[in-house]
Amino acid sequence: MYNTITENASLEELKQAFGELNKKMEELESQEPEDENSHAYEEWEKECENLAVRSETIMTWIDRKITVSSFH
Repeated sequence: MYNTITENASLEELKQAFGELNKKMEELESQEPEDENSHAYEEWEKECENLAVRSETIMTWIDRKITVSSFH
């Protein structure tokens, strides 16, 4: 869900996607390759970066929804 969610989703959907994303990040962290000079580590690091960017995006959307709802 976190890969397909858009800013038009409801606050609850965004929170759910954010939770799923956090679980994925935890799983990925537990799979960190030992050899920091390996191709596997490079790929792992790229995936971590992608998830971090996605996480920030979803957090921004959640903040916007909360801000908008507090003005109504």
